[in-house]
Amino acid sequence: MAIKWKVIAHLLESGINQWDEIYPAEADFQQDVYEQTLYVLESSERIVGGFCLNEVELEGYETADWQAESFLVIHRLLIDPDYQGSGYGRQLMQFADQQAFSLGKNSIRLDCFTGNPTAISFYQKLGYQRRGEATFRKGRFLLMEKLIEIQ
Repeated sequence: MAIKWKVIAHLLESGINQWDEIYPAEADFQQDVYEQTLYVLESSERIVGGFCLNEVELEGYETADWQAESFLVIHRLLIDPDYQGSGYGRQLMQFADQQAFSLGKNSIRLDCFTGNPTAISFYQKLGYQRRGEATFRKGRFLLMEKLIEIQ
């Protein structure tokens, strides 16, 4: 939760009003732990980031033009602002690719706040394609997908 609050402060300093006290909530992270879908990345025995990786699509995802039938979904990706720009986000996303591949999934889906151009660019550089849009409590979000090549 400490990292979440640091991320929120960093986003607000950048003029991005994406997360707040309502979302993501502590209960969201607790549920992720309970369901064993919360993954964290550590450096020098300190958590520097994490995300939830599961098969749960949010309401609104059904409007997208998804290209794959078998998928995982990334939720709540966060990197401690003290460690942003160090490649940890890319490492987490590569882990998601590996998980999808090992589970025989052929895509990864996510939503990205349209008011966060840094995140949009990050996902695009990793090969994510826009498949649609959805409106959530904080505004418009891009629905994005990356196809995973299964051998």
